Amino acid sequence: MLDLALFGFLAGLMALGLRRPFLWILAYLYVDIVAPQKISYFLLASLPISLILFCAAFGGWLIADDKRDSRFTLRQGLLLALLLYCGVTTLTADFPVEAAAKWAWVWKALVFAIFLPLALRTRLRIEACVLFMVLAAGSIVITGGIKTVFSGGGYGSLAFFVTDNTGLYEGSIISCVAIAIIPLILWLARFGTVFPRGKPVALFAGALVFACLLIPVGTQARTGLLCIALLGVLMLRTVRHRFLFAGAAALAARAAIPLRPPRYNNPKDPIHNHPTAKSAYTPTAGWQWQ
Repeated sequence: MLDLALFGFLAGLMALGLRRPFLWILAYLYVDIVAPQKISYFLLASLPISLILFCAAFGGWLIADDKRDSRFTLRQGLLLALLLYCGVTTLTADFPVEAAAKWAWVWKALVFAIFLPLALRTRLRIEACVLFMVLAAGSIVITGGIKTVFSGGGYGSLAFFVTDNTGLYEGSIISCVAIAIIPLILWLARFGTVFPRGKPVALFAGALVFACLLIPVGTQARTGLLCIALLGVLMLRTVRHRFLFAGAAALAARAAIPLRPPRYNNPKDPIHNHPTAKSAYTPTAGWQWQ
């Protein structure tokens, strides 16, 4: 049933893309973030769905999209230079085979990042792109938030859709992303035009923000705490009552101290147990190699 639901959703998006090719770009964003091919048991798992959707997205833009307002900017040039730099340094690495496997995801991410601005010609397209990315990441965040509430989670053990500690499903990465999308959630709830503003949208946005704040607790990744602190500092620029906001944030932080995961109490634990902590094992191995 899960396979049929995932396949049906993507098939529906691709069918709608025959009328509006931009939807293929949104479908690729969904696949790139959620990775339904990892969730699927046989249907999507047996297909190169990411490659298919990228070809559809690029081909749809190339053949059917209006390109009058599309332009290649300096930012895309810098991304192209970064892509070339990554390629050269990977090929000339001390361990090129291992480096190529480690950086395999970089190529498609940079290529799509260079291509995407060419298709974002209107405000509606930009908003739709942001909305799809937020909802796609939100599907992972909501799952993690629910499991955190009922099971508490754990470092490297909080299972999302899949038990795959790579990409967006890695604890530190999803903690960072969950906090990073909070401003986008608030912006969409306040200024979005795809969904009409109202109580249902506001309630969902509030619940999603709460789930985002739960992710650093469930993953027990200190990266999330740093992101929350940075977000609080940045929000001081825009909130109306800064002192009230700062005081409320300080009280919330003080109240959360007794509820913090045990791992936060021993910041040296990943160093002492680096063979079992992947976040510390890699830099430790690098130090030993040097």
